[in-house]
Amino acid sequence: MNAPRQGLFASLLIVSFALHTFLLVVATTHQLNENRASQGQLITSQLVADSLAELEPPNTVSLALLANRYATNPSVASIRILDAKKQVLATSGLAKTRQGDVFVRDALQHDKNVGSIEITLIKPSIGEILRTQWLAILVSLFIHSLLWLAYRAIARPTRSEYLAKLNNEARLKHEIQQLTEALEAEKTNRTLFIAQAQQQTKPKPEPKPAKLSTIEHDIIALNIQYYDPKQLIQTVNQSVSVPYFNLCQIFLNKSIELCAQHYKLNSHDFIRNQEFNQHGATVSVSSQILHAAECLLMVGSVFQLLSEVLYKRYREEKRFVLQTRCAVASAVEAMQLNAPLAAERLTHHLIAKEMALHLSNDLLKEISEYYQLMVMPNPNNVLTRHAFMINGMNTACAELAQSIRTEILKGKKKQSIPTNEPEQVIEI
Repeated sequence: MNAPRQGLFASLLIVSFALHTFLLVVATTHQLNENRASQGQLITSQLVADSLAELEPPNTVSLALLANRYATNPSVASIRILDAKKQVLATSGLAKTRQGDVFVRDALQHDKNVGSIEITLIKPSIGEILRTQWLAILVSLFIHSLLWLAYRAIARPTRSEYLAKLNNEARLKHEIQQLTEALEAEKTNRTLFIAQAQQQTKPKPEPKPAKLSTIEHDIIALNIQYYDPKQLIQTVNQSVSVPYFNLCQIFLNKSIELCAQHYKLNSHDFIRNQEFNQHGATVSVSSQILHAAECLLMVGSVFQLLSEVLYKRYREEKRFVLQTRCAVASAVEAMQLNAPLAAERLTHHLIAKEMALHLSNDLLKEISEYYQLMVMPNPNNVLTRHAFMINGMNTACAELAQSIRTEILKGKKKQSIPTNEPEQVIEI
């Protein structure tokens, strides 16, 4: 069991060590500059005092000996003694080619300038500073290494925490498996129901094109899509995406079932034009059914609440999840779009957690009593010019949506079936 984010902590320690070394070099350089300034002033003052008697008249031999004596200081790079006319009387120094700080002072005798002294003190390089501070740098490296070892020891999860994480992952996997089996069973039951209905229904004559257009005009559809601006869904494995799609489909089916039950509709009146995949899902229903539009909007609202709960939980567990957006629409004759296509195109104009609708005037008047509508911003075609964004709902609808969401989530928890398999203990 490794400590979490060891690489990030190691990177922080490396940055800290580099910054500490840099600050150490800066502080040492500043201290050396101050010491060099005071040392240069002191040496020039002493040399002026010692050489003053030899400058007038100039005694080059004595001045040379004097310069050689001061040049034995390891900090001195070079010394020059000049007369009043700036002619060199004596020079000395063991490192005349080294660069450094130059200190100049005039030699005054009875307020008369009889010469000047120039002393160059060696300015140490970065390498020399690092060589002088090797012990402090080594201690800093040792301390940072101790911090790294201490983090690995302290932040490492305990055995009980590790086993709890394994048990949590196993529980989540079991829940997803149960939900997938429930979805497959629901698909099978629906297939059997449709087959029985087809056997009981007599074949009807093929409708005329005008009647087919009338039927399509009476349909309203709900389209739900994932909000995925970074196209993450195309990079996910099917082993991850398919269980996620199945879970979303279960939430949608439960929303339809409970909303239809509340509005006293038959859940089989809702047609699943497209079950959940990477492009979302589409559900349609006839607008001639009483309260069909209200029910379909409530289905979308409940699913949005469930999607937000799923998004927050999966994000905490660092699992793949996307936010959703949805739209309800009827057919748009001016654009030759049936209801499912109109709802799909309208959803493309939305972002995460938004919901829009495009309905006839009669249905809009009915819906506006329960939902707060606002004109869709930046319309660019017939569909968006007559579409509205849902900006809120009245208290009764909000309480209904919350209660249905809670009931579905409780039902999901009840599907968890305990297994009799022995607990596996993994040696670390």
